[in-house]
Amino acid sequence: MIKLGVCTGVENAKALAQAGFDYIETSLSAVAAMSEEDFQQAEKTLLESGLSCEAMNVMMPGEIPLTGPQADVSRAGEYLSRAFSRVRKLGAKVIVFGSGASRRVPENFPHEKAFRQLGDFLTLADGLARENGLRIAIEPLRRQECNILHFVSEALILASLLQLPHVGVLGDTYHMAAGNESFSSLAEAGELLWHVHMARPQNRAYPSRQDPQQDREAYAALFSTLRVMGYEGRVSVEGQCANFLPDAKESFALLNSLRA
Repeated sequence: MIKLGVCTGVENAKALAQAGFDYIETSLSAVAAMSEEDFQQAEKTLLESGLSCEAMNVMMPGEIPLTGPQADVSRAGEYLSRAFSRVRKLGAKVIVFGSGASRRVPENFPHEKAFRQLGDFLTLADGLARENGLRIAIEPLRRQECNILHFVSEALILASLLQLPHVGVLGDTYHMAAGNESFSSLAEAGELLWHVHMARPQNRAYPSRQDPQQDREAYAALFSTLRVMGYEGRVSVEGQCANFLPDAKESFALLNSLRA
């Protein structure tokens, strides 16, 4: 069965467990930047919540460029070596490679070269992922957030060209809607679809049973697509909310009915 989670800070783990979700997805770059004392407290908070951290997003901090003349693969590798050691302690399995600020291509820099740079980075990251028992999912981002890799179909091409055993793709319904990309791209990804993010298409809010019919039909279509393709991975809500616990409970009630 598909597992359901939410992208949020560790401080919300207890409330997330109360809402009914299966796991929490938190920020890798935030966890990597923690002091040892703060990290130990985060471990304790998760343990006390009873909720597992099965996925992490924001793989790379914005201050480490991956494309352009300042790209530094060795620096990125040093960061990931440290960060992945904490991932291993938390027990996460999937790392989301969105990181729009880090992979953004500088003005007038050739995009073809930027794609090769991302390939070099992912090749390095694949080796580190193997050492730590992790999978990396490439996340396409809407044009307003990044100027490279906007569609699941593009991420799939990159992953297919690289043929790296620990690199797959992610589908984010919010970014897909912004680019008018249909859920057929998820089906085309097949076994390389390793993770899914979702939110209300218009305002990136947590999905709700009170959303307009068009949105609710889109949520149902997503889970129908995943069910038909035999997807048994994770779906994380990634968005904004007004009141965390009640909004999370409402979202879980909706998504739990759709995954059945």
